[in-house]
Amino acid sequence: MPNYFFRVSCRDCGSESIIFSRSTTAIACTVCSATLTKPSGGKADLVGCTVVEALN
Repeated sequence: MPNYFFRVSCRDCGSESIIFSRSTTAIACTVCSATLTKPSGGKADLVGCTVVEALN
């Protein structure tokens, strides 16, 4: 599976962030501090965001 960067939108406040598809740490929204992703083995588990665009 290729590695990508994703532009995601926070489900709580709508702020957009760019994250790595294989992030090994939890990522929080920079605006409202909601949890966007949590690590799950080999790839990030998107829990509080939706993907807007895959960047490669």
